[in-house]
Amino acid sequence: MRVMFDPLADIERALAEQAGWTWFDDYLLYTCGVADLLARGEVGLIPHTATRVRIEPGEVGLAEGSVNWYTWRANGFGARNPGPVAGPAPIVAAAQLGNAVLNRTRRTQVAAAAQPRWVAERAGSVMISDRRLHLTNPDRSFSLYWSALESIDLTAPDRVGCRFPDRDGKLQQIQIQSPWAVLLFVTAALRHFPHHPLLKTGTWLPAGFEDKCHLAGKKCPKVR
Repeated sequence: MRVMFDPLADIERALAEQAGWTWFDDYLLYTCGVADLLARGEVGLIPHTATRVRIEPGEVGLAEGSVNWYTWRANGFGARNPGPVAGPAPIVAAAQLGNAVLNRTRRTQVAAAAQPRWVAERAGSVMISDRRLHLTNPDRSFSLYWSALESIDLTAPDRVGCRFPDRDGKLQQIQIQSPWAVLLFVTAALRHFPHHPLLKTGTWLPAGFEDKCHLAGKKCPKVR
């Protein structure tokens, strides 16, 4: 019988500090433990993470935490034209000239705002399971299933980029910034992107991480 899944259980913290261990290494080691069980088809051995998100039958919650996310979209705004100006001719002419300058400035601003860019959404929380990620903030709450993603990439140690079609078939892009970014990437890649370059080469995990685990008194699963 296998022991309860707890990759952080036997870390010698004093040794870990000497090895330069950080809180982010805790996240990485937990991710390695999850990746090992996912690759073995033993996801059921992972204890469910406490979450406020409704879990589907048979779904396993892996982690939950704070998140910032960014969507690729235009951040447009409307501009109302001022009404007609009444008064003496010199005042009207000056006002009309001022309105022309103001309208030109507003047209420039509207054109710039119509260009797509990365727009920061309000901070919130993310739940990661073996099937999906669920994003929640004060404005929105929605899930992205791994099976619905067209592509995924680990663009930084704490950031993942995803592309997916919406209900109308239009391609959408999102960036997710979280300490759980590596777990998010590896879970999705193992499920639906098994030939992803980062997964095939093992470079989703920092070089020398296994040695650092050894110095901290913990054996890292062979997940590269």
